[in-house]
Amino acid sequence: GLWTVNSGRMLWMTQPAWPSSAWNIFSSDYDTHASFYGVKKASEPVHVQMNLPDGKIVLVNNGLADLKDMTVIAKVVDLANHTLLDRKTTLTATHEAANTVFALDLPTLTAKGVVLVSLKAIDAQGKEVSTNFYWQAANDAQFQALNTLAPVALTTATTRTTVGDETELRVTLANTTQTPAIEAKLTVMNADGSQVLPAYFSDNYVSLLPGESRSITVRYPSSRAKQESVTLRGWNVTPTTTTTP
Repeated sequence: GLWTVNSGRMLWMTQPAWPSSAWNIFSSDYDTHASFYGVKKASEPVHVQMNLPDGKIVLVNNGLADLKDMTVIAKVVDLANHTLLDRKTTLTATHEAANTVFALDLPTLTAKGVVLVSLKAIDAQGKEVSTNFYWQAANDAQFQALNTLAPVALTTATTRTTVGDETELRVTLANTTQTPAIEAKLTVMNADGSQVLPAYFSDNYVSLLPGESRSITVRYPSSRAKQESVTLRGWNVTPTTTTTP
């Protein structure tokens, strides 16, 4: 725990001198790695997470004040989107503490194969302040079942705003299918096939259960873009290209 065992953490080798796929947090060309978004999520002031290996659902409150009437929702589905667990609890999240909410029986849930765990934390005003997503299995071999997921065509809606010398896009992704979508990745591309860089995404590599949606903002210098479009790909996400408005 952050407050009981040590007072801080640091990442070792955030940028390897030799090109590799391990430990990269920063990039040389401004194309942000997935690891950055993972670290960003883990560093949220208010953060919902699942601890391993005990399956405890925890609401971390790094603030200086208690948060009353916080609601934590945990939904567990299999790869066919059958609901195995749907649980909701309201609590006061003590300040500067990792607050245990409840525990999932992971051995029972994963006995028949891979499960997907979706977590949400909602404040007293009904605002979604944190989400998290996990895939779990009884053993590594079971994860091969992820290869059987059907392709998912996510719907997208995009709006554009000009702020000074920057362009800001707001992209809303929605999963209207009956299949979970894993690790959807947004990229902004120019008409000539070059990537718009730098581009700063509020989130990326997102996973959506059927019926879920997520809004993402992306900012980039307007001078770097020409007839740009937003491309989408992912683990089982059908590649698409959407022309910006």
